[in-house]
Amino acid sequence: MRGTRVRCVPVWAVSAMLAVAAVAPVAASANVPARSTPDPQTGEPAQVAPGVPVIMDAVVSLSTDTVGQGDVFHLSVGLPVPPGSAVYFPDTVPLVFSVESFRPVTWSVGQGAQGVELTLTYPLIAFRVGLAPVSGLDVYIGPAAGVRGERLPGGSVVGSWTDVESGSVPRARLTRAAVARQDIWVSSAIELVDITDGLDPRPPADVLGADWNRPSVAAILVLSVLLLAVAASVARELRPDLAEAIPPEVAPQMDSASVRWQKALDELDRILALGLHREGRTDEFYRLSSGVVRTFVEDFEEEWRSSLTSSELMRRLEARTNGSAPELFTSMRAAEVVKFGRLRPDASIAEGHWRALKSWVHRSGAASSSQDS
Repeated sequence: MRGTRVRCVPVWAVSAMLAVAAVAPVAASANVPARSTPDPQTGEPAQVAPGVPVIMDAVVSLSTDTVGQGDVFHLSVGLPVPPGSAVYFPDTVPLVFSVESFRPVTWSVGQGAQGVELTLTYPLIAFRVGLAPVSGLDVYIGPAAGVRGERLPGGSVVGSWTDVESGSVPRARLTRAAVARQDIWVSSAIELVDITDGLDPRPPADVLGADWNRPSVAAILVLSVLLLAVAASVARELRPDLAEAIPPEVAPQMDSASVRWQKALDELDRILALGLHREGRTDEFYRLSSGVVRTFVEDFEEEWRSSLTSSELMRRLEARTNGSAPELFTSMRAAEVVKFGRLRPDASIAEGHWRALKSWVHRSGAASSSQDS
């Protein structure tokens, strides 16, 4: 049998080779470029430029190790904040495929050995079934001088994370607390027994069901009737006129022509009571008075409601009445001259024209009532 030649290596050579292998990864990691955002695949915290010290005093925990799909759980980060420090932390955990922030971070403080103990709580929600990574993040601590934000006991302050991201607060001057990636198990909303038994949608009869709670249904109906009765009673108290109102079939129906006639007379009386013609506002007095007559006359014929001037309207009325109302046409022409000219009659003349207008309106309504009867 041919012998095998074995070459012996000195012990000191093996030791040297192991030392070189241990130093090589460290030297290689020093050349890795810095990242400003976590790796979405691994969820590791951001790497920063050399010179940023790292503290490992952060205490990280999850509210549970197993969570249902679509349920909310919490990531808690606790770290000491020395007196007179500014602490910077993100509002949400960096997004990964399976886990994302449900709401912005909340924080609380407690008394620490030196300074305060800051606790950050990140509400998270998981979507992917199985082992899901919870992304890591970075928290920075620096001097509080000149930093604005919510105050903490011991002269510390909560700084703005935007200042760190934008670079207005250089990370090289801050102390970094690296929160490592965590893992959580996400269970499916569908259990194994559901899969083996088979999943079928529930029929409408099964959703509504016939086995209702009859006392509850009766109570709902009684309460609904009582609510309607109370609403009706309140409505009657708020509007007593509704309870005493005459039914439409019994209430007398006033003639629309009579209503317009009475409205014109009342409006003319109101205009005279204003006393505009005695205050030097003669043009306004004539404009309002002639306007009442014009509105009253427009209801005589449907076609008279078109855009006619007062002169055109009076000519049509004169043709209809065969010129039987000369005092009306005289007063209306005077109104046109006063409105568009410089004629300013005194108060007595203005009242005379007003009386002519009202007298004609009064006779027109009386004549219409006698014809209808």
